[in-house]
Amino acid sequence: MRILHVVPSLSKGGAERIVVELANASNISGDEITVLLAYPVDYSLNQQLLDREVKVFFIASNNLLPQLKYIRLPFWISKNHKFLQSFDVIHCHLTFGLVFGSMLSIWRKSHGAKKPKLIATCHMVGARGKIEWINRAFSHFFDSFVLMALDSRWREFITSCKRTNIDVVANGILANKSASSLKRQRVGSPKVIGTISRLEAERRPWQFLEVFSEISKLDSKGEYRFIIGGDGTERKKLEHLAKELNLNDTLTFAGLIENSDNFFSQIDFYVSMNVEGITGIAGLEAVFAGLPVVALQLLPEYSMGESDWIWSSIEPRHVAEKILELSKDIVKTQDLILYQSYYAARNYSIQRMLSEYKIIYES
Repeated sequence: MRILHVVPSLSKGGAERIVVELANASNISGDEITVLLAYPVDYSLNQQLLDREVKVFFIASNNLLPQLKYIRLPFWISKNHKFLQSFDVIHCHLTFGLVFGSMLSIWRKSHGAKKPKLIATCHMVGARGKIEWINRAFSHFFDSFVLMALDSRWREFITSCKRTNIDVVANGILANKSASSLKRQRVGSPKVIGTISRLEAERRPWQFLEVFSEISKLDSKGEYRFIIGGDGTERKKLEHLAKELNLNDTLTFAGLIENSDNFFSQIDFYVSMNVEGITGIAGLEAVFAGLPVVALQLLPEYSMGESDWIWSSIEPRHVAEKILELSKDIVKTQDLILYQSYYAARNYSIQRMLSEYKIIYES
């Protein structure tokens, strides 16, 4: 099967990591894989992780203004339609992929073409506002629109609009076996609490600072330090908020994380973001690195169930209390690490994710 993945770039991020994981796993399984990028970024960020057999093409030589980037697309699609029709499946990611796939869908329909099959993955379930609206509006252009998680708003949308082209495939990654023994719970202080996030408004990164602030309020002995990995347009605001929350002496902004294993080796607990029972890619990486993971819950209407393998709460104070509870009980923490590692290996492997996408590709 010839598969083309379309994504704006291979910068650092969960969606980009999924593209790399899927491309490599599909290549190993015998598919012919190509990745189409809007523009190049630093090769060392994610592109270097692609298997050598995976072909990479660029639409433009640099990152154009967003308006120009989208204005050029219909002309590029028309000019390269034979190249695009040579694929069995075109799998689109992020907003650029949505627009690309929608334009190709219109071209395909206007020319009476039956291929390629068009798939899109929404990596932003739980986000509200413009991002959610864009994904809903463009979802009907695709043969299959895939959610990496499901929440009440998407359930309502699927039911009310009688949508039959929406599927759910949870994230999966290749476990780094060398990282599984990276982390051992340290005895003594300070304990380091960390997270990796894109510092963009739709990711709500200020909630991590609220968790850290609550821990500081409960930490009378100064036993905890905090670190946030990642970068984005909200960083200056977050630095200002950190000052307001009196976190300047205990919080480090680590910037873009190029080697997550090194980052995980510095911390004792990882705070993730969950959509119901689903966690992000960095959360999965932290689990496979041997860290105990708790999470902020994005959805206020969600209540934890018995099947939830990562404890979560929408309340920063409750998350802080959970971390402090675990930090004072090494046996309980080690049991949690073993349970989460076992659960992730069984349910969030790249093999499981690929097999579910294969069903969609071939249906």
